[in-house]
Amino acid sequence: MTSLPANDPLGVQASIVAELHKLAARTARRTPAVLEAVFVIDMHADSLVRHLTTQYVEHAGRSPKIEHQLWHALSGLAHGFSECYAAFSREISDPVPRNKWQAVLPPLIGRQIRHLSRDAKLRLYRSERWSDAKWTELFTPFMRACSLRIDREPLRLDPMGVPTTIERQILMLLVLQLADPGNLEPRQIEWIAAHAEAWCQALRFTLKPTSANTFYVDLAGTTGLRRRSLTALEGRVLFVDLEPLHVLMLQNRVALEEAVRSEPRSTKKSQQREELDLFVKLSSRVDPEFKPLARRGERKSASGPVDAVVGFSNITSFVRSDMALSVQEPNSSRNFGNTMELAVFGRSRAGTELQRELGVGRVSLFATSAGPWEMKDISASGYRLHAPINDAMELTLNMLVAIHRHGDDGWVMGIVRRMRRLSARNAEIGLQLIATTLASAELTEQRKARGADYHATGADTAVAARQFRGLFLSFQRRREEPPVQSLIVPTVEFHTSRVYTLRIGRSARTIRHGRLLEQHADWVWTVIDPVPVESDAQSAGPPN
Repeated sequence: MTSLPANDPLGVQASIVAELHKLAARTARRTPAVLEAVFVIDMHADSLVRHLTTQYVEHAGRSPKIEHQLWHALSGLAHGFSECYAAFSREISDPVPRNKWQAVLPPLIGRQIRHLSRDAKLRLYRSERWSDAKWTELFTPFMRACSLRIDREPLRLDPMGVPTTIERQILMLLVLQLADPGNLEPRQIEWIAAHAEAWCQALRFTLKPTSANTFYVDLAGTTGLRRRSLTALEGRVLFVDLEPLHVLMLQNRVALEEAVRSEPRSTKKSQQREELDLFVKLSSRVDPEFKPLARRGERKSASGPVDAVVGFSNITSFVRSDMALSVQEPNSSRNFGNTMELAVFGRSRAGTELQRELGVGRVSLFATSAGPWEMKDISASGYRLHAPINDAMELTLNMLVAIHRHGDDGWVMGIVRRMRRLSARNAEIGLQLIATTLASAELTEQRKARGADYHATGADTAVAARQFRGLFLSFQRRREEPPVQSLIVPTVEFHTSRVYTLRIGRSARTIRHGRLLEQHADWVWTVIDPVPVESDAQSAGPPN
């Protein structure tokens, strides 16, 4: 460890993983002294894991290449230590270990579960599902620890941390898996993982349920914590009462709500609101008596390919070109174009066919590179889609996606809320529907002319300032209901105090950005607030 370069974390990672693979080989010599040496390397590698994790959380969103490199470095460490510890565990084949192995067995099982937990956390970064084999790999050493009654023996896996137990290590993993609804960002997952040790100190496994509403885990199964149902349970079942954790979530939630109300202009307000939203989600996930709301509409099976355009800027450019194409009409007054059609195609194509061919070519310029996605089911509030894994690797939660079902006329748009890897080729995408119709919007900021009275009765009486593009959304849940209109603009252009001229096609009106619906790094979703003509003089902002 001292000979490895301190300024090359990826090089250090590669060297450690290579040595771990050598120890996990079938012909390697494994003794208690060698295992204790692995423990020392494991403790030194903790700082490397923290460094790579910090780099991932801060910089992974900037580049898919960086994300791929850091993720695989962390995954290689977790998998290398897990594989090495599993090989040592197989070496201790006796039901009751001999004296030379007995002292190192509890930290061996604890560290093995710890690295499996890190692997599970990395999977949550990418919204991947843990395989059945991983659950078996987790439950097997834990059941061995329970049979030897060492599951609650104090361990010090981190010299700088508090003592822990094998039972608490597996509870931390189960709580982390339960807490993630599928749409958390890596930094939020990391924040939950950092607090899991303290949250799980009061939790214990029991052979009998302490209440009617409790959680359980089947050690012979392939899932984590589940709410107990009225049906009889079979298998190797352990119960855990999450009520102490739920009470702790509620206490933190109330404290943050009070902090937001008492200090509305605090610099920590955004961070407090984000933590408050997290505690709202967590409290419902761990609530033993939680009853989810009924669905607004039943899911219906659907099938067929769909074209997908991903990303705010990409969708904005695509919709703008779509509107430009829609206003172009074949010119029947000239026959040169028809002559060329006959010369090239042997026939004269109809206007609708020409538009369709142009549309197909235009979609190919903006659509995802791996080809069409596959529709699986549909509801009143969203879609479930299967996407090629190459496209899914470039997606992030809360990303905008416009889709078009083959055979339909229009495009709809949604937000990526859930992602789950199904296989090496496909991933499942959960899309929340926010627009049944979308159009290109041009916004012009109106500024007060210096030394003149300002009356925004039209675009010609105001001094035009910045112009930028956005997306005009219209959402209609049912045909008999009126559509709900909203606007998505770049984040840097969101100012509630400014007045804009909104142009959609040939129509124009004066608006302000209204209530904020959702905000992210590159786009803001907002309500449209119309500005009456007679009130513009009193409500216009100061000149810039």
